[in-house]
Amino acid sequence: MAYFQRGYTYANKGERDKAIAAYTKAIELKPDLSVAYYNRGIIYENIGEHAKAAADFAKAKELGYVDDQA
Repeated sequence: MAYFQRGYTYANKGERDKAIAAYTKAIELKPDLSVAYYNRGIIYENIGEHAKAAADFAKAKELGYVDDQA
């Protein structure tokens, strides 16, 4: 979970590239971490990488992530 926490911290600081890298590493270490896919998807969406965002959102949903903000 350390990489996930790093990703979250980087994202909050606006360091998108570092956040993506940290979430990607978190996913490599724990492929069923749905929230990491979701959070990475948000960053991709914000930088205009819509296809990557959609893929991450779909994977997060497949793994059971529920966005309670919707």
